[in-house]
Amino acid sequence: MPGAKGYTRAQWDEFVHALEALPEKPRHEQRVTVSDAMKEIRAHITATQAKGYTLEEIVQEAGRKGLDVSIGAVKYALYRPEPSDAASRTANSQATRGTDPLSRPKQAAKRRNARAENAHDVARQQRGRGVGQPGSMEIQDTFSFEIRPDIENL
Repeated sequence: MPGAKGYTRAQWDEFVHALEALPEKPRHEQRVTVSDAMKEIRAHITATQAKGYTLEEIVQEAGRKGLDVSIGAVKYALYRPEPSDAASRTANSQATRGTDPLSRPKQAAKRRNARAENAHDVARQQRGRGVGQPGSMEIQDTFSFEIRPDIENL
């Protein structure tokens, strides 16, 4: 079997310098994915919808301009929140609730403790039924489902 390819640091450094030396491509030559373009033109699409056009008509117009875009891609882009919007909404909701970001680890620790106590209660109940005791032939731990041996087809 062939081993992993290895290159010298000099080769990687030379490659990095070559990348840094490349000039910036003109904007009209840069390739843009459909999802990236949709993020940029989201406001224009919603403004066009406000003018009374449907998504189907917007997609047809894109096709006339040489863009192969599906209605699903447009819907996905429109109804998916932008990362900056999501971050500002989260910041606003924290400010309105008055929660302290430092209290989150405490809340998470409380949830973990509650889950652990729940798991111990379940284990205690199962021990009372004989599950998990020596000779019971039923195996179950706190976080899984019951496993029974198939003894019907012996």
